[in-house]
Amino acid sequence: MGDEMTPRERLLATAAFEPTDRPVRTETIGFWPETLERWHSEGLPPEINEDVSAYLYSGFDPQLPVPLGADKHPGFDPVFEEEVLEEDERFTVKRDISGSTVKVLKDGASTIPAWLDSPVKDSESWDAIKPRLDPVTPGRLEVAKALIEFDAERNWPLCAYFTGLFGTHRHLLGFNRLMIAYKRQPDLLHEISTHWVALWKGVFAGLASMRRPEMASLWEDMCYLNGPMIGPRVFEEFMSPYYHELIGFLKGELDIPIIGLDTDGRCTELIPLFVRAGVNMLWPFEVQAGMDVLQVRRDWPRQFVIWGGMDKRALANGRAAIDAEIERVVPPMLARGGYIPAIDHSVPPDVPFADWQYFLDRVRMVGGGRGD
Repeated sequence: MGDEMTPRERLLATAAFEPTDRPVRTETIGFWPETLERWHSEGLPPEINEDVSAYLYSGFDPQLPVPLGADKHPGFDPVFEEEVLEEDERFTVKRDISGSTVKVLKDGASTIPAWLDSPVKDSESWDAIKPRLDPVTPGRLEVAKALIEFDAERNWPLCAYFTGLFGTHRHLLGFNRLMIAYKRQPDLLHEISTHWVALWKGVFAGLASMRRPEMASLWEDMCYLNGPMIGPRVFEEFMSPYYHELIGFLKGELDIPIIGLDTDGRCTELIPLFVRAGVNMLWPFEVQAGMDVLQVRRDWPRQFVIWGGMDKRALANGRAAIDAEIERVVPPMLARGGYIPAIDHSVPPDVPFADWQYFLDRVRMVGGGRGD
């Protein structure tokens, strides 16, 4: 294509498997804090100290990201106030913004907190927390309103990131209690799920009244190294009906074109269920969990956009490894359409800053010109 597309046009064309002036440039979902700290000693300006500034510095296609909970909490408004409950020389036990009690290292390392407790245990505790999940809480969409006003010409895609159903169940009950609840408290889970649908129907209707989003994306993270955390039978019983109802509303009533889903790990077994429910964009396809985007595209030629699938570990193994990984994935995937070149998770701290820049230059040249 001769004319330069806007970021909004480029994303929509990619999702429709249509030609674009160049690939979407969003080559990672994020950066470890320790990565940016390391890079400050290797030439990264010190003011580039979190994901958004690093995205802009790296020349990513801009978007208007509307944060609606996702990995941080299940969409609470207001969130819980963080509260330190106890601490010693190494650890802090605190209540976080999701209402969960967690144990974290005090040295600032990016490790997964140790879960100790979560706010929902039964119907009574669920009823107590439900007011935080009111779709019309005043101020819930203030960030979205400001972003929409900023992009009055609609050049950037409006992308809303919200908490999926498995993610909501896990935030509220905790993983261990959730696994038991599938067997012992199914009615509670169905009650939460019914409210989940009502919550996000209301929130997205309010958002669409200001401007229709180009993408609504669910955070799930419901798979691990060897497969999904729940099997297809449990998914069909506890998630599919609610997915179908909500996604049907988002696509049918609100005409939102892209329904994304973020899950780490090996998700192969759940892809048919995601697609059947209406998901048409998936990421990040972790290579170390056995995800091969070339095979996924052969199995699913045009059903969904693939974002990711390049092994992040290659970026720490030198430029020959970077070149090999780019050549393995990018040309064949772009030839099939519906692909956003990216590594398969956040950039870890063993990646040199110079090699991150090399990776961006190379992947963009292979994808059709370097550009600024």
